[in-house]
Amino acid sequence: MLGRALFRSQYALAAKSRGQQLSSASHKTARRSLANLAMFAAAKKFSLSAAPSERAKVAIVDDSGSYTYAQLLSDAYKVRTALGSKDHKGASIAMLMPNSYEYAAVQWGIWAAGGAVVPLSPMHPERELEYFITNAEARQIICHPSLLKNIQPVLDRLGGSVELLSSDVIMALADTTPSDRGADAEISADQSALFIYTSGTTGKPKGVVHTHATIGAQVGALYDAWGWTSSDRLLHVLPLHHVHGIVVALCSALWAGATTEMMPKFDKSRVWSRVIDGPQDISILMGVPTMYARLLSALEDMSPARQSAARDSMGKLRLTISGSAALPASVFKKWQQATGQAMLERYGMSEIGMALSNDALNPAARKMGAVGKPLPGVEVRLVDGEGVNVTDTPGASGMIQVKGPNVFHEYYNLPEKTAKEFTTDGWFITGDIGTRDADGLYYIMGRESVDIIKSGGFKLSALEIERELLELPIITDVAVVGIPSEEWGEIVAAAVTLRPGTSLDIAGLKEWCHNRMANYKSPKLLRVVDALPRNLMGKLDKKAVKSLFSK
Repeated sequence: MLGRALFRSQYALAAKSRGQQLSSASHKTARRSLANLAMFAAAKKFSLSAAPSERAKVAIVDDSGSYTYAQLLSDAYKVRTALGSKDHKGASIAMLMPNSYEYAAVQWGIWAAGGAVVPLSPMHPERELEYFITNAEARQIICHPSLLKNIQPVLDRLGGSVELLSSDVIMALADTTPSDRGADAEISADQSALFIYTSGTTGKPKGVVHTHATIGAQVGALYDAWGWTSSDRLLHVLPLHHVHGIVVALCSALWAGATTEMMPKFDKSRVWSRVIDGPQDISILMGVPTMYARLLSALEDMSPARQSAARDSMGKLRLTISGSAALPASVFKKWQQATGQAMLERYGMSEIGMALSNDALNPAARKMGAVGKPLPGVEVRLVDGEGVNVTDTPGASGMIQVKGPNVFHEYYNLPEKTAKEFTTDGWFITGDIGTRDADGLYYIMGRESVDIIKSGGFKLSALEIERELLELPIITDVAVVGIPSEEWGEIVAAAVTLRPGTSLDIAGLKEWCHNRMANYKSPKLLRVVDALPRNLMGKLDKKAVKSLFSK
């Protein structure tokens, strides 16, 4: 196995050679600056501005310091140079980087080289890393030295078929000025740009391929709907291998010319410390429901004076946004009571980015449990089991289907699977069941396969039952699933975690449910567990939850 020293020395010679090329007049004709992509527009504006204050505009802050948009462009060019002067024409290039400034520089550099980013996570086990690399057919990977131990065993098994590049060697290349780089590279908007792998709860993860056009459509819609400006400051605490952390958070901020403050990972104490004790300049926080639940838990342990400071500081944010999983009503209410913030919920998935969002500019228009209305340029409809469009029938449930420039290009190397997920008239079938109220707001009932329980002739929403059960104070987390039954088809089963020192049995749960929901919705089976199975984005693994009831 290559050790870190050999890893660095292996690419030092190549880096030295590339550095010589950058400084050699004989290679001026080979130099090209960043691709003419809309993603880079705000950065170029600040970098080329005549105003010193704009040239000093900070793009990203991490634990190592602050980095301007000009530096981000320069470092992205270094990555492009390290990858070679050819246009990679949408070829897959993997990256394994921590949540830091260098993540963005590497991502942008791959795009500038014409490659498609395959983001890997330090949280992925070797088996998944190997699957993503081989499935995407990546032939190069840029890795941070601190994460070499994660990837080296995989590369050893792949027998040298994947070229390994060190991010720190790349970043050590000499800086260049825009005038040194020549004309922009021309990259097609329809070229592959990003692989996002699905969670794989019902089979092997699929590589969702987005183009520069679909990413641009997603980010542009959020820019308009959420009122992003260059004055915004995002506190980024999300993993960077999923559409939420990459596109909705990081890309949106950089598109707007805003500042992104990146934490290495979510830490509830550190988030509160930054918001309360740091400069009062954070304007946007994004998270998943589990993160907000943990922030509320930490808030409860604070002194009254500290809680007051937390409310004042968090209340100054422009937006607190929740996604990637349904937000329990109890968390929505507690968050609003504790911070004065009406949480903004939205709906999306790997294949479509974001499709629906509550009103970002008018908090009073947000409804608990609703995920809002279609974003600019996005069409959404509901189709029932008979194929009838029920979008305009308030309260009717149907499959959520989406059409628009935000929709993904393909599942990589799966043409039949890709075709199967679209209707004959071009709508993407999300697999989620939803309803729409008289005000035009959409609500998610759950996944057709795991969150819709068919019991005794009724179609039940597992998410609705989960939201209700979380109103029981001793329940801290819950997952509701359908378990096969000869008599009922399926029966409702609930797995829960409880507050320390409390207990619950099925008789007690049924008694509590008696006056809160119809009997056919009340759980018939109960499992109390220490923790519910979730993926890296905090989504419940319902397949694993069902297995709890077979033990």
